Amino acid sequence: MNRVSVSDVLIPKPLLKTLVIVSGAVLGALVGLASAQGWLLLPALITGVALVSFGVVFVRNAFAKLPFHEILRWGFLIMLPAAIIGSVAAWPTFRTLSVFRLLYLGLCLGAATWLLLKRRSSLRLEVGGLLLFLVFWVVWGLASLIWAVDKPAGMKYLIFLVMMVSLSIGTVLAVNSVRTMRILLMMLLVTFLMAIGIGLIEIATDFRLPTSGLVGAVERAQWAATSFFHNQNDFATYIALWLPFLLTVSFFTRRLWVVSAAGICAWLSVVCLLYTGSRANLVALALMIPSLLLVVALRAGKDIKPWQVALGLIILFGAALAVHLGISGSLPILQLPAIGVQHWRFETLSSEIAAGAGSGGNRIMLIMNGLTVLWNSRLVGVGPGNVEYHLMRTPGTELVYSLHNWWMEVLVNGGIFVFAGYLFFYGALLYNLFQIAVKAKGGILAYASTSLFAALIGYVLGALSPSSVIHFTPMWIHFGLSLAVIDLYKMAGSAARV
Repeated sequence: MNRVSVSDVLIPKPLLKTLVIVSGAVLGALVGLASAQGWLLLPALITGVALVSFGVVFVRNAFAKLPFHEILRWGFLIMLPAAIIGSVAAWPTFRTLSVFRLLYLGLCLGAATWLLLKRRSSLRLEVGGLLLFLVFWVVWGLASLIWAVDKPAGMKYLIFLVMMVSLSIGTVLAVNSVRTMRILLMMLLVTFLMAIGIGLIEIATDFRLPTSGLVGAVERAQWAATSFFHNQNDFATYIALWLPFLLTVSFFTRRLWVVSAAGICAWLSVVCLLYTGSRANLVALALMIPSLLLVVALRAGKDIKPWQVALGLIILFGAALAVHLGISGSLPILQLPAIGVQHWRFETLSSEIAAGAGSGGNRIMLIMNGLTVLWNSRLVGVGPGNVEYHLMRTPGTELVYSLHNWWMEVLVNGGIFVFAGYLFFYGALLYNLFQIAVKAKGGILAYASTSLFAALIGYVLGALSPSSVIHFTPMWIHFGLSLAVIDLYKMAGSAARV
């Protein structure tokens, strides 16, 4: 059977010749124009055109024999770190045009081309039932546009939902082997460490990325860190989702330098978390640690040596100690300023809830009004992205109408049917990840399942931090990774039974 290669679909020979001719013509025009104007940018222009021409030729020659669907698969894997970086990697004057969205559109076109060629695939998935819920969610969202009042907001929300659901489903399709899982986790961990590095630079200096919401903010808000994200709550949630991958390293490797590096990075990640002021994600961290210890206790005696457990406990204790020192303003280095320490006082939250004011009071009012809006919709939901429209017109939430609660957002927008499906979906992920974490032999699947299980346990509360996570790519990538781990493990079990 003839394979569809990238050279056949992406850059056929006639197109390659055309590109070379056009590049030469553009180069000649630029040289002539630069000579006439006396520009000093001529070397840069020539270099840029030369690099583009070289890139075209290189891509065609390097990947000429690689099947086109493999190019799509690896392109998708490369897109996932770009999805986290987001609008930081975008055209400076037009942040909507990000590398992630360009890759997404390109992969959609490539996938459509591949499907039009009617190439058959021996695709087999063990998580088809869970993927069906994601498809149902999209279909229900489309149908609920019929009764949604704010249809432009509904369409925008639905577009985000389609993109994010495809991100999760695509991860399952792209991660077709343990080797691919290992490579993807390495790429995503490097991205996470980059985010932590930028956060530390923010803490130590006045540096801000242009996408940060703190650029130009009042002085009293400048103590926080946002890294790749627009606000500190999103950064905190991202840290909480990926911190377990550092905390669990000692239980799955016997390389001391790897364990040491993971411990240091985990401690620095906790410092960055402290500089976000996200109390929900601090409580999420408190949920993760016992869940990790539970898995380790059940795996004890399998492939974990006592000294590994000891080192792991030291790392966990170090993280807890960093939290204690940080919220009390006693960190030996990178000490929180007074306003940051004040932000961590949980008694302030209690008083806000009691008084019905501030962050705590607003969140309670949002929940109560959200439930009222849901009841008025006869429990079928108000339609995608429409909860804010109704909350703006409900007494008590006219000014603060973003739910800051993903569970409520799913419930009120999608209704009881989507919410019930989401509870089943989330519970199924936790159950399967726990089973794999306890039963799998030492390796990448055991490591990934343990980390993801702890992350999703913490995310039960971590999802209360961001204003909305419909376009929060780290969450959807975690869903995709969880589905991929479950699929690979079950596929291996099915193969063993054959």
